Amino acid sequence: MSDSLGVVVLGLGIFLFVVMAVGLYIAPPSPATPQSPPNLGPPPLPDEVARPDVFEQLERLGEVDRITAAQDAKRRRWLRPLGFLTRLLTYAALFLLLYIWAPKDISNTPLATLTLSDIAGTVGFVVIGFLLIRALFSPSDDDQIKDAWGWLGVVLLGVIGAGALYLYNVR
Repeated sequence: MSDSLGVVVLGLGIFLFVVMAVGLYIAPPSPATPQSPPNLGPPPLPDEVARPDVFEQLERLGEVDRITAAQDAKRRRWLRPLGFLTRLLTYAALFLLLYIWAPKDISNTPLATLTLSDIAGTVGFVVIGFLLIRALFSPSDDDQIKDAWGWLGVVLLGVIGAGALYLYNVR
């Protein structure tokens, strides 16, 4: 049992190394921002002159935005690497589950003896595999999703820590 588990973990490590190496070279190009048409007309005239307190309010809002941006950058310094590792380990676990629950090989089975569940299981296995590969190599560029992966990593570390404490106290 431990030999087969060791082979599976070693194979998973080699697979992750290959996936990360290939992912660095096959990264999809980021979509370019669309260009807005040039504004050729003169700017519209203001209806009335703005009062100075409006500018002061805008400056205060700008200060608040700078403070929240600095806090977000500080949080992302440790959250993003954790989110990256969490995303890779999650996909590794999903690929491992896909491998464990792979359907039987139908390549040498006569077509007349196949059932619909055999065919659907194989098609589902291939489709789920392609979707996992696509999700692995083209992650979202959205900052909220990257932060969500990081927070999932924090939650998983908490669950692993609580489980380790529980197992330590059970012995």
